[in-house]
Amino acid sequence: MLTIKKLGFLLSFSLPLLNVWAHYYGGTGILLFFPGVFAYIIVPFLDNLIGNDAQNIAKNDLELLTQDRYFDILVYSHVYIQLLSILWGAFVIYTEPFSLLPFLALLINQGFYASTIINVAHELGHRQSKVAQWHARFGLIMVAYGHFIVEHNKGHHVHVATPLDPATSKKNQTVYAFWLQTVIGSFNSAWQLEKKRLSKANLSAWSLKNQVLQDLVFTILVFVSITIFASVLKSDSWLPISLFLLGQSAIAILSLESVNYIEHYGILRKKISDSRYERVNPLHSWNSNHSISNLMLFQLQRHSDHHANASKPYQILNHIEESPQLPYGYPLMIMLALAPRFFFKKINPILESWESKRLSLVIN
Repeated sequence: MLTIKKLGFLLSFSLPLLNVWAHYYGGTGILLFFPGVFAYIIVPFLDNLIGNDAQNIAKNDLELLTQDRYFDILVYSHVYIQLLSILWGAFVIYTEPFSLLPFLALLINQGFYASTIINVAHELGHRQSKVAQWHARFGLIMVAYGHFIVEHNKGHHVHVATPLDPATSKKNQTVYAFWLQTVIGSFNSAWQLEKKRLSKANLSAWSLKNQVLQDLVFTILVFVSITIFASVLKSDSWLPISLFLLGQSAIAILSLESVNYIEHYGILRKKISDSRYERVNPLHSWNSNHSISNLMLFQLQRHSDHHANASKPYQILNHIEESPQLPYGYPLMIMLALAPRFFFKKINPILESWESKRLSLVIN
């Protein structure tokens, strides 16, 4: 891996740094929202300017890159930065005079960064070590989406690109309809998966060994503790802090599910019997190699390889040429998805063209 690309993953720290800069130096206007401008306007511009990165890792470099602790430090550190960002946000709210515009900017900017924490949790949640799993769960607790690991690993990766998966979007389904489908459906799926697991041990779904229930309780404890502590220091701060914690979670969740929407839009696996679908392969997810957005998201956009090889760490994920290719990186694709008419006009022809030649594609 080129040194410039290795260092490029440091771009993942840009949002929390810009959040602090925008609050203290953004003044009273649009610069307060500069982190969002950077993520959704400047990054797509840089993607287009710099071009795609389709380079894959040489086989003799795989082991070296897999064992390089540098890549682990980057993802683990974001869990602690997220915690510090939440505490800093609460500190700002109870120490500074309340003003609506700076408050909204603080909430929205934190929400954008919090959405990347779900990506970090996604990366760590696929690892086997207890340390990685703990960090993944704690990251999700801070955005009130603790059930994600259970559903993603045991549900989504099993049922992806089938009608059984609430996180797979249908062709011509709007992102707004998908949000309702996936937020409710994913929680229900995670609960049913835990219920089934616990029943094998003759335990109730309401057992404290239910991971979904555990993480939900921990989220409530963390949010309530921060709110109460701030309220003790300043009695009228509890409402804005509660709105801040819940608001940043909502933005993070909807951003994450918007990513799910574009990652799997319209793709279905072939049904080979009444109860079985073809095996998951790289053709069952959209791929994207837009350079800057991929670096900021720890190569999440190489999603085709991730679904084919879920245990691969982000630094060795490959570009899959045969997979359907997104026309833009995730930030611009999310913006496009918010305008369904334009999204369908852009993406449906690409999907249909790819589907017409799908049977002739060969995956190595």
